[in-house]
Amino acid sequence: MNREIEIKIPLTQSEYELLFSKIHEPPFTKPEHLYKSDTYFSRYKTRQERDASNEPRVIRIRTEQNLDQSEPSKKSYFCLKRKTIENGIEFNSENETFIEDEKVLEQFFEVAGYTKYFQKNKDAFSTYNGDFHLELEKVNGMCYVEIEVTTSTLPAETVRQNLESFVKDLGLDSSKRDSRSWMEIIQSQG
Repeated sequence: MNREIEIKIPLTQSEYELLFSKIHEPPFTKPEHLYKSDTYFSRYKTRQERDASNEPRVIRIRTEQNLDQSEPSKKSYFCLKRKTIENGIEFNSENETFIEDEKVLEQFFEVAGYTKYFQKNKDAFSTYNGDFHLELEKVNGMCYVEIEVTTSTLPAETVRQNLESFVKDLGLDSSKRDSRSWMEIIQSQG
């Protein structure tokens, strides 16, 4: 099980373009251009029912392609995630594993009474700067940056403070962070 502490911030088109330039310079690693398609499953119709049954917040199949490759290969992952929000920062307990054929798991979900209830698509540039993993992304067409720390053994509060400093160093305002789930963000746009 991994600990994941992350922040996501909506961006204007000009902020997106400025950050796009920054992540192509040192000290960032060369960004990978990724396309991710996420499908979420549940046995319940509402979030309240999911919470009452103690179902993980996220039961997801992610299909990912690296668009930098001449022949983008598809990889799929199954993920269970439990989320908490503290001061607008996400603290996640995540279990994820590679799956060879996502269709088999989708069939299992159907037989077990799970339904697909949400889909999101993310076109992202993924890069690292030390302990920070940054994804500059367009999620269902909306510009965002997500920054996460998964490798640190530091106390969570120290990681949160480091995240805040990193966001400021990027020239962004961390008070604009969006702690809503992607489902809430996308549904509020539609």
